[in-house]
Amino acid sequence: MAESLWTGVAGAYARSFAGLCAGAIPTVVAGLPRGGRVLDVGCGTGELTEVVRAEAHEVVAVDPDPEMADLAGSRLGQEVVVAGLPDLPFADDGFDAVVASFVLNHVDDPRAGARELGRVAAPGGFVRASIWGSTPPPQATMWNDLLDAAGAVRPPAPRLPADRDFDRSPHGLAGILGEAGLAVTHAGTASWTWRVAPADLWAGLTSVGNFGVLWRAQSADVQARLRAAYDALRAGDDFTFDVECVVAEARVPRS
Repeated sequence: MAESLWTGVAGAYARSFAGLCAGAIPTVVAGLPRGGRVLDVGCGTGELTEVVRAEAHEVVAVDPDPEMADLAGSRLGQEVVVAGLPDLPFADDGFDAVVASFVLNHVDDPRAGARELGRVAAPGGFVRASIWGSTPPPQATMWNDLLDAAGAVRPPAPRLPADRDFDRSPHGLAGILGEAGLAVTHAGTASWTWRVAPADLWAGLTSVGNFGVLWRAQSADVQARLRAAYDALRAGDDFTFDVECVVAEARVPRS
């Protein structure tokens, strides 16, 4: 269910929310041991893989969406494996570090996903993850205000069953990593400013994830009102949003 929201939107994502997620890359990759073998799970456009590879790492990139994998592969000049959590096509203990940037908040079973991240990481290796927290980010708040003003309908948003969901906070992310048998060494937040052109943000708001679900549920009249209200917010200037995410690091215990 969760991953299906991201099918067929690679181009729109690359224009819009890929730039948002890129703000977490410095935190997610900081201090990885040089020369190690790294797995980038849910690589998206490949920007994180590119940054890690430039630091003298061997990086394997995977993404569950074939279109996204092709996009990332073209950028990276290397094959991107089409695969996703919780079924990665790799042997146990194969990577010195495993990173999953904005992935565990987009899978159908986050705990099974966390266990799989730990399975493919070597004893003593790192697992690093980022997610969006429970507080709506400013771009979502802006969009919700526009939806309300335009009289938009609100279809039920896809949600995980309560027994599979987790608290979208440092404590919650640390909790599912700990449940997976990993030793959590850090859990906190990272923040940055995201600048995005109005046309690029519009591409994401009208197609990607739950934003796209809401957009497609509206009548043509409501969509027209939304577009007019959106255009009135900025006269060609970029949007800037101060955003924050949750990040955590864990180590695989040595036997």
